[in-house]
Amino acid sequence: MDDFKVVNGKNGLFLGAPSKPDPGTRSGYRATVRTDRATQERLDSAAYGAYNAAVEKLVARAEAVRPAPIKEQMAKAAEAASKENAARPAPEKGKEARDAR
Repeated sequence: MDDFKVVNGKNGLFLGAPSKPDPGTRSGYRATVRTDRATQERLDSAAYGAYNAAVEKLVARAEAVRPAPIKEQMAKAAEAASKENAARPAPEKGKEARDAR
């Protein structure tokens, strides 16, 4: 199916059929597809299912690339810094350490 549009209107989602410009009509466009009620309902349900699946996929992708909140980033950085500091040898204290300078 090409050129169909899923539109979020005042009454919710609807499937807009393909149309072409036609200056002889009141709206300025004419529909290029004619369907009966049953076919339109099948098209609508298929389009809504595909639309919802695409939206869910986009939301999942956005969640995957969204950075962690700043509090989590700061907590991880603090944990890494404390591990690095624990691995360092403690500085020598006392008169001997000062004399070695």
